[in-house]
Amino acid sequence: MLQLYRSALRLRRTNPGLTGEDFHWLDTPPGTLLFERGNGILCAVNPSDQPIPLPDTTTALLAFGPLTKDGRLPPDTTALLHRD
Repeated sequence: MLQLYRSALRLRRTNPGLTGEDFHWLDTPPGTLLFERGNGILCAVNPSDQPIPLPDTTTALLAFGPLTKDGRLPPDTTALLHRD
């Protein structure tokens, strides 16, 4: 867990898209959340009981658990993404 938080803090310090006030919600399946911060940084949160697809043309920067084999976000997992 400590390594995960260190990775998240390092990412925050080195990525300008994770600072500032730019923020907007994106459409997602019911019961899930997806928002975008400036410079194409997205945060996907899946508190549901089913895996959800991640937006096309994104790359996972940090995931708080492994993605499924087909690249979906599993239940009870959060991921930071970057638009390609």
